[in-house]
Amino acid sequence: MENLLKKKQIRIFLSRLLLAMLVIVFYKIVMNFSDVMIWFKSFTKVLIPFFYGFVIAYLLNIPCSALERRLNRLGSGPLKKRSRGISVFIIYALFIAIVVLIVNKVIPLLQKSILDFISNFNTYYNNAITAIEHLPLEKLGLSEMLENMIPPQTAWKNMLEGIGLKEVLGSLNAVLGVTSHIFSGFITIVTSIYFLLETHNFKFQMRRLIDLYLNEKIRETVLRYGNIINDSFKKFIVCQLLDSLILCVITTIEFTILGSRYAMALGIMLAVCNIIPYFGSIFGSIGVVIIISCTSGINTGAIAALVLLTTQQIDGNVIQPKLMGTSFSLSPALIVIGITVGGAIAGIWGMVLAVPVVHILKVIAGDLIAVREKKVREACAGALKITADTAPEVSSDRNE
Repeated sequence: MENLLKKKQIRIFLSRLLLAMLVIVFYKIVMNFSDVMIWFKSFTKVLIPFFYGFVIAYLLNIPCSALERRLNRLGSGPLKKRSRGISVFIIYALFIAIVVLIVNKVIPLLQKSILDFISNFNTYYNNAITAIEHLPLEKLGLSEMLENMIPPQTAWKNMLEGIGLKEVLGSLNAVLGVTSHIFSGFITIVTSIYFLLETHNFKFQMRRLIDLYLNEKIRETVLRYGNIINDSFKKFIVCQLLDSLILCVITTIEFTILGSRYAMALGIMLAVCNIIPYFGSIFGSIGVVIIISCTSGINTGAIAALVLLTTQQIDGNVIQPKLMGTSFSLSPALIVIGITVGGAIAGIWGMVLAVPVVHILKVIAGDLIAVREKKVREACAGALKITADTAPEVSSDRNE
């Protein structure tokens, strides 16, 4: 009996000691919050290469898994055992080749186009103002409104300087050429390769932990929603990248036919903007029309607007439904709300990933509603059954 009392007293003492230690730690964190934030930022900087490695591995795992399944069907024996390693090697070799091609060919063309646009900006601005002055704006009563809406040339210059395109290009060249980033890049590459090679082992260990610590009902729920989240993000990323690539090729050809000297740069600009659902293509198209109007004339800009309107309709009604099917059949209101909230919470990344997140939340909400409806139906059925069982008893009592 005395031993039990001692053990109980020891447990109480240890619990109180732990609580006191937690209070002291919390007090120290609050009193030294700035130092804690500095330490936290330093810690996150260390984790950034690993995060990038995980993102690269997650994206490359999509074609890598498809190639692995193809190799497993075609081969047998040693080839089947090494299918994962072979698929990782092939996909990563293609990935490195694409990165080298972009760095050596695409980025210099973009840099040349941007610098050429900045150097000729005064000419384009004057041409646009001259074209606007020749329009019959006074008859329509729009002249004063446009004078108030169009900033002066110095304001445009200040805006371009504020954007800092030259600084952005300089930073891009620095990232690509400065040796201080080599170590972080090396860690990112090694981490991504490790994640790709160990994908199956990671899934197996996670499944073991889930089976070990969760009961059957919770385990089924976790696995179901885990698969839904993974499939939603994978399908959205693949479809959005393919759609942006198709849009880039189509619009680059269209702008080349229209005679724009920045056809490739404008096509890539539209593709990047298109990654942001709903709003990206709208703002990207407006920016492209303005640039073409300034560089090639108002008439060419009007034609480009009609061409882009047609292309966007084909993309939204034909290409995207073919790629995504009915996987993300969300109402425009949900998409707008999701993109707005995602942008407020996580910036550009929140806007890009808003659609799959909203889709996942919609699935979860639908499941919760279905469970609640099932419980209500069961409760109603039980009440009706009780009423039906007690009715004969009441009538028999009355007969007596």
